[in-house]
Amino acid sequence: MKATRRDDPETVLRIAGRFRTGGPGTAAIELRAGHINDSFVVSSAAGSRFLLQRINGHVFPNPGQVMANIVRITRHLEHRLGPASARRRLTLVPTVDGEMWRETATEGGSADWWRMYELIEDTTTELRASTPEQAFLAAQAFGRFETQLVDLPSPPLHETIPGFHDTLNRFEAFDRALAAARASAAGNDRRRQAIAEIRSVAVHRDLAARLSAAAHDLPRRTVHNDCKISNILFDRTTGEALCVVDLDTTMPGLAAYDFGDMVRSMSHRADEDARETSGARVDPELFTALAQGYLDGSGFLTAAERRSLVDGALVLTLEQAVRFLTDHLDGDVYFRVERPGQNLDRCRVQLALLESLLARDGDLRRIVEGATT
Repeated sequence: MKATRRDDPETVLRIAGRFRTGGPGTAAIELRAGHINDSFVVSSAAGSRFLLQRINGHVFPNPGQVMANIVRITRHLEHRLGPASARRRLTLVPTVDGEMWRETATEGGSADWWRMYELIEDTTTELRASTPEQAFLAAQAFGRFETQLVDLPSPPLHETIPGFHDTLNRFEAFDRALAAARASAAGNDRRRQAIAEIRSVAVHRDLAARLSAAAHDLPRRTVHNDCKISNILFDRTTGEALCVVDLDTTMPGLAAYDFGDMVRSMSHRADEDARETSGARVDPELFTALAQGYLDGSGFLTAAERRSLVDGALVLTLEQAVRFLTDHLDGDVYFRVERPGQNLDRCRVQLALLESLLARDGDLRRIVEGATT
């Protein structure tokens, strides 16, 4: 994709120069891996490298709350893990004025919000879990991350996206998108492409209330809320899961949200963007590794929370299918796409996985029970 004026290297380096990098920036390379924020690796004349990010103001309408949360989280992890733990946590780079983010004006009169992290070198990320061992390590890392935030001092973190895992609310947004799609020629075109998927989510709609119905038995935790393997940095040499990244949605929620997100993204062999769904079947070995890793990392869970984990997998997989389908109907305004129909393909993968999870529901619950005894 051709760089815009906001993203050309000269502009990015000028923004980077407003942070304490120890010297002028010499190069800026855009990363295209994420769905939401714009990210750039910036090299400085001093030899260090940094990750500069522009927060997506459409997805996060209050970037100040996002950054206030991240400041609290990163400082808490530094205190808890110690100064020698820099490779195991994110470290924000302050601006030259001592602030933890930078706000800049755009030509359209709106504002861009920028932050910078120290780049954790000699690490790699994965798009999917290739082995049960890798799935175990990723799930263990997310469990440990939650454990490290159990004693985060009050008050609770801001809800950066209110109702983020309110699946009933996601269905209401889907209903609105469907109604709006019927009102225009382009929208009706997108709707006709998705007839089978619209029917499928309607069939499973009753699942949406399963976690909310049990919420009175489930404590609110500080959870990551976006537990994909791509949000783990692995040591390039040893393969160790070092650091949990992408903290924008870390906020109060249920442990079942995080485990459910791991299952929907890591328990199968399909790419999220696959054009066909044959690989979107739960792999018992991967699922077992996820359950064992997560429960090993998160020893604080109550019995009720452990019982909710498979429900989390079902609900979060359905929820993500609905989110992708809603964005398809809306014209791809939320998730970054590289081709027409990509969000609809993403929806199909999630729906195929959901059918597989439902078919093996009893087996999955026995796996989780066995991992906790």
